[in-house]
This record gives sequence, structure tokens and C-alpha cells, in this order.
Amino acid sequence: MGLVGLGLVPLEPTVPDYADRGITNVIGAVRDPTAPGALGDLREALRGARSVVLVLLDGLGQLQLEERAAIAPWLASHRLDPITSVAPSTTASALTSITTGTAPGEHGLVGYRFDLHGDVLQALRWTVDGKDATALHPPEAIQRREPKLVLDGRPVPYVGKRSYATSPFTRAHLRGAAYVGVDDESAWVSESADATEGHRLVLAYHDGIDKLAHAEGLGDAYRAAIAEADGLVAALRATLPDDVAVVVTADHGQVDVGSVVVSPSPSTLALVDKMSGEGRFRWLHAHPGSGAELAERVASELSDSCWVRTRREICDAGWLGEVDDDHVSRLGDVAVVPFADAYVPDPTEPREAGMKGRHGSLTEAEMFVPLVVG
Repeated sequence: MGLVGLGLVPLEPTVPDYADRGITNVIGAVRDPTAPGALGDLREALRGARSVVLVLLDGLGQLQLEERAAIAPWLASHRLDPITSVAPSTTASALTSITTGTAPGEHGLVGYRFDLHGDVLQALRWTVDGKDATALHPPEAIQRREPKLVLDGRPVPYVGKRSYATSPFTRAHLRGAAYVGVDDESAWVSESADATEGHRLVLAYHDGIDKLAHAEGLGDAYRAAIAEADGLVAALRATLPDDVAVVVTADHGQVDVGSVVVSPSPSTLALVDKMSGEGRFRWLHAHPGSGAELAERVASELSDSCWVRTRREICDAGWLGEVDDDHVSRLGDVAVVPFADAYVPDPTEPREAGMKGRHGSLTEAEMFVPLVVG
């Protein structure tokens, strides 16, 4: 069912700016600020820096930062104009776009869950039906774009949770980097600072904001997570010498959805063989020969709350950038992308129902992320 009666006005989707002000262009700008290219304001701000620490704050959107600027004074006072995430605005796609400098249609991690020859791979845990799929679908074979994490012939240090160091998703989006595993916030600050010695670029990842948003929504706990992250970045800045710059961005923003659901009718769902994606960017895979009917019926039922697009429409509109021929089959037949604060459930993923904060869609709240330099 849709959300008829709520007075929602369909919005225009915020399409990723892959040409200039998008997260795909950050890695090129911080690797060589003196070269011409996208994000000219960032390149100009970094001129003269001998080294850069690129901080990735998972889940911090530009709009959420603006609304909470008072509790994040360092981040709020060093902002450049915001940039866009990718489509879908989800961690697996966006972090891979940051490290490879390519859009999801090019690197192939086209969502949180996507089709691989009949299997639906969950990219963050690298599982199929809850079971490890590393041997069946090797990360290096599924994501073949080489991350831009070797500089001056040396691996770029990457500071993140020790538990993520050898994960399949790490192999997919961070291969080539020198992973520095840490267990707490103080080590995150000190290791990030120490890694700048002898390196022109360091990446440092922090996921506290995103985890709190999923578990608690965008309330007091989320505010506290943003304040904590602001303090960590400020502490890192204070630890570094003046000729080392700190750049902060994020993979996506958030919306507070709670338990609000939109879904096609049971008769329409009978045309669906399986689903992929996630609640805010749900792909429907039709039974053979049912794609056109499915698209028409879903549009008639959910256009009051969702953007409904066929695979071809999304590819033609450039939502995922240029989609490689090998990656087209990873997409479903019809995408249901809520612009309302709601999500589309997948009955095979009951754990998703427990999330409060979500992302994946192309609303401004999810798509615009901060770009901060200090």
C-alpha cells in the first residue's frame, strides 16, 4: 500500500553529481590537489599541505549536520559546499565509490544486496542466504576496479576497526591499502596522526554515527554520536602539524523512518520472483515475462510515496553512472525508491524491520553529505 492521504508532494530525485561535486571525485582531489579536475574548492584549500588525512564519517549527512551545528562546532565551522553521495546512497556502494573514484555502475557494488547469477549477495557481510559467499563470489572478481590506495608506490594507510581488517568487503573496496586496525577512539586519533609520517594521504574511517542512527533513529543518541565524532576530528586536528590537512566527508545521510512501511499489493507482489537492494532502494525482480506489468502496477500503487523506475529508466537517467554491461544483470526489473519517510520491506530480510534510521534513497537528506577542510 502507499501513503495516500498524507498530502505528500512528489519530489525530484537528487541525482548524483558524478562529474564534479560528488564523492567519487574526493579521492582524486586529495591524492593530487595541484592537478586540474573536479572539486576545485577542495583542491584550492589543500594547496601547500604536505599530507592529508581523509576522514570518512559513515552516516553523517549535510542536512543532519546543519540541523545540529551547535553540537558539532569543528565540523560546522570548516564546511565547504556539500557534495552528493551515489545511488543508491548506501555504505557498500558509496565507500567503494570513494576509494575507486568510480560510480556504482562501474565498480559493480550496486547496492547493499544485489543479484549475482541468481544469488542475492549481501555486500557488507558478503553472504548469500546468511552464509559466507567469499569462495563462491570472490571479492576481487565481483569488484574489479582497483582502489586508488597506492600513492608514490606505497600503500595508503587506512585506519579503521580491527574487526574489519580482513573482511571480504574490505578486500573488495580497500585492497592495496595498508590497514591499521584500532579498537578505540583514542587509538583512532593517534594512529591516524602517526600514519601521516612519510605518507601524503591517510584514510580514517569512523562508523559510530551510522550505527546509532540505525539502532536509535535521529534522536538524542544520534546527536551524541555526532558530537563525539566532532570531538574526535577536532582532537585529530589538534594533534597534527599545520602542514597536514584534515578533510572530512561521508558516504550518505539519513532519514528517520521507524516502522513506516510502503509495499505493493499482494496481487502485485505475486509478479515478483525475489527482491534485492534495501528498504530505501528496493529492487523487484519479476517473474519471466512480467516486468512491464509489474512496473505499471507498482507505479499506479506507490507513486504517491516512491519514485518507481524500471532498470532501463535508471540506467538512462545516470543514477548509477555508466553501468558496465557485466553489471546490468545485478539490477532488478523495477526499483521502488521512497521519497516519503518509509521503507519497502523484503519478507526474506525480517531483521531489516528493526532499523529506525535508514538511507539508500535519493532525497536531499540522504544524498547531500558534508565536505569539510581544516
